[in-house]
Amino acid sequence: MAIVKKNTQRSHTDTLKGKVCLVTGGAQGIGLAITRALAQQGAHVHVADISAPHIASATVGLDAAGLGARVSFHQVDVTDRAAYEQCITAVHEAGGRLDVLVNNAAFIKWAAVAEMSVEDTQLIMRTGYDATVVGINAVLPLMRAAGGGAIVNMGSAAGVVFVKGPAAAYAASKAAVNAYTQVLAGELTGSPVHVMLVRPGTVGGTEFFGRHVSSHLMPRIADFLPVSTPEQVAAAVINGLIHRRETVDVPGYLPAVYRAYAMTPGIFRTLASLGGPARRDFGRPTHRPATRGPQGVAAGTDTGADPRRPGARAGAAGHGPIERAVHRVGAARWVGALARAALVPLDTAIQQKSTGRFSAGRSLKVPALLLTTTGARTGRPRPTPLFHVEHAGGYAVVGSNFGQAHHPAWTANLLKTPDATVTLAGQKIPVTARLVEGREREEIWNKILTISPGYQAYNDRSGRDLRIFHLQPTHSTPTQ
Repeated sequence: MAIVKKNTQRSHTDTLKGKVCLVTGGAQGIGLAITRALAQQGAHVHVADISAPHIASATVGLDAAGLGARVSFHQVDVTDRAAYEQCITAVHEAGGRLDVLVNNAAFIKWAAVAEMSVEDTQLIMRTGYDATVVGINAVLPLMRAAGGGAIVNMGSAAGVVFVKGPAAAYAASKAAVNAYTQVLAGELTGSPVHVMLVRPGTVGGTEFFGRHVSSHLMPRIADFLPVSTPEQVAAAVINGLIHRRETVDVPGYLPAVYRAYAMTPGIFRTLASLGGPARRDFGRPTHRPATRGPQGVAAGTDTGADPRRPGARAGAAGHGPIERAVHRVGAARWVGALARAALVPLDTAIQQKSTGRFSAGRSLKVPALLLTTTGARTGRPRPTPLFHVEHAGGYAVVGSNFGQAHHPAWTANLLKTPDATVTLAGQKIPVTARLVEGREREEIWNKILTISPGYQAYNDRSGRDLRIFHLQPTHSTPTQ
């Protein structure tokens, strides 16, 4: 007789159902997205927010979404310790427990140190860091007594990478949250209380940029990196809670950036000082479909075509306003200098870490891949991020070298050893390279200029014929 074991484990979808949660700063922006996501999971969410207008607006939106019955609002200033602690006590008494605390509240003022008052600098720290400490010290005994709970602290990439652009006070606050959370997580190892640090990069479409931080206060490099949505951050938070992750980075390539910064901080500081201020409007809502990355984190890097399938349409590259702006400035000399100094090593690290799932170029719908050749002199693997167009069942790449007079090293590598590897969309694809000439070269060149006209400037500036290679996957047959 067969014995069938009954699965007594709860479904992931039920992990947060019925939980009592408290989200500070939860009436707008990322906080509201987290509030909504928790309510959608079946949790009862309490929101502590200082702004009456935000509370009123959030109430209307949640009611319209059918989530109003699961959310309770408390107008409270988290920098007022007594008031905040009283709020936590009220939430605990109302629900009989407090299962999840999300420390999200922040005070935003983006200015240079010389332009920032001591009072505003201290208020940033009191709202972002001190209130986190107060909240944790209040809920930790409650969670321990109840046999478990989860504490989520919102850090930031600005608290890890220190370059010109972010306000020093904001970076210091987030660095404090980052450090405090990681040490706390170590102290609670083996405890039923789960601690999670969330470190978003640039998140568009909120008041953070729409009201407090204008584009000209951001470094130019920010224009070329992926921008997340509040919903993507919220999805990553939910995923992290379900799977009890210690650290969640959004987008998922950020750890590669952190490692690159730790190794070459001078390059990053140089990068942040090049090109002047950013020009992208980060306050506008960013509509990107949330895809699932390798760890379930929303990735949202839609290229408009399946990059793994040679012959697929190249998508909307160059057709949107952001893409057009990228191609207009792409041929500028300062962009080439910036790319050689920082973007190339940064994008290489991103694509290597993510196995080609993420790319600074592809996030802006610019077709990109990572080509690994064999060094002509060293015999060692040499990875290079490259723009490409699809051609004859494979990929065509051009050795522009940003308009410099000499051919890039990877082209000499291919001439000596045609066998190479393309890393793209989670796959490593063996390819064989051949130098393209004649009518076929002209055909590919026209494709390149259709997608990225700036390559004509590179060609004219270099004073040479740019080498174009066709990379044919070794497992497929060339097509016409």
